[in-house]
Amino acid sequence: MNLENLNKQELQALLKDLSLYKKLVSQVWARWKEIFASIKEWKNKFVVEFFSNLDEDFVYSESLKVFEKVFWQKPKKDEISFIESPKLLGWMKIYFNDDMVDMSFLKIQNLIKK
Repeated sequence: MNLENLNKQELQALLKDLSLYKKLVSQVWARWKEIFASIKEWKNKFVVEFFSNLDEDFVYSESLKVFEKVFWQKPKKDEISFIESPKLLGWMKIYFNDDMVDMSFLKIQNLIKK
């Protein structure tokens, strides 16, 4: 890339990307590539971590309710990454980009311990 051939708008966009890169590297170090790529592509990340005894269709229907009510999103089933996790001790955690709703019994157990 030759900087001399870029116009003012292209240089400003490049500066914006470099500033974002610097901020991401300093704040989130290990995940900066993933976050930077999702911002550039305007692609949202949907993840549902659920207890291993739950049925995936049930998990999808329940998580869809949370995505709609909390995050105002309605993802398709193929856009969501489903991850089984026996450590949750029941129910699920729902992630939208860097936000999370914890509906697991592990959260309740940890609150009771305090």
